[in-house]
Amino acid sequence: METRVEEAIELIINASEELSNLPWELGFSGGKDSTTVLSLTLKAMERGAMIKTLYVVYADTLLEHPILRKEALDALESLKVYPNVKPIRLTPIEDFISMMVERGYPAPSHRFRWCMERLKLRPMKRFMEQLGKFVQLSGVRMTESSERAKQTAYNGKHEKIIRLGNPIIMPILDWTTEDVFRYLRSERRWDGREFDYLLNLYEVKEDNDGCGCALTTDVRFGCWVCTVVKNDKMPVSDTLKEARKMIMDISRDLRYRIIDKNGKPRSLNEEGRKEVAKVFIGVLEKEPEAFGYDTKELREKLEKVIEE
Repeated sequence: METRVEEAIELIINASEELSNLPWELGFSGGKDSTTVLSLTLKAMERGAMIKTLYVVYADTLLEHPILRKEALDALESLKVYPNVKPIRLTPIEDFISMMVERGYPAPSHRFRWCMERLKLRPMKRFMEQLGKFVQLSGVRMTESSERAKQTAYNGKHEKIIRLGNPIIMPILDWTTEDVFRYLRSERRWDGREFDYLLNLYEVKEDNDGCGCALTTDVRFGCWVCTVVKNDKMPVSDTLKEARKMIMDISRDLRYRIIDKNGKPRSLNEEGRKEVAKVFIGVLEKEPEAFGYDTKELREKLEKVIEE
């Protein structure tokens, strides 16, 4: 494991010597992979990596997994002691709840996945356009999936540095999930805190060799309201699970949809938008921490939709 860590740190240091004139950017979700890359990068900077500015960018959909969102924001706050590290929190202009209760969008599906573009990609694109040319740090790993392995191949090879366009550096490309958990178990965060909060979230336990092995390696962490993933194993409360199901059911119920002249369901109708608003009101009353919104403003918005 020490060899992998040293190789990753050396990769970052060597790349920084070649790319010292550019700002660096890391998309940070607060999950295991982006946290590992951030930790390795800070170690490289402490050892002289020539990174003038590192932007750590968190794209907050406002409906992220409540615990992971809280920890991600805490991690961003802890980075403010580094003069050349700039923690950035991005929020969407077209947020999920407004799209459903005000504009009548049905719950996202594989056929109409409108959420990713608006909640994540557009905010990131706007920020990247402001940066101009930059170096992108990535926590991508080949072993995440067969599809990811294909995506990381360049000219048939898996290179940790891709220099076309904005350079992309992938320090943990060849790490396994177990490697990531071993690292998090053996290291402390840059502010001295242990990574127990992440290990507990991923339900990691020690095996006989004392290394971290995840019980649920296929857990996805993202929006708790996600209706695209069919078999979502993300650990959330029953309140959030039920709300997610209700939003899906409302969107599938033709009574709550506008039907076009060809008999196809389109947007949510007025009653559908009101029903979705009621679901979010219910969650707001039980688990306000599930929202990244200003909860007072959110309640007023939802109540306005219901009263129309």
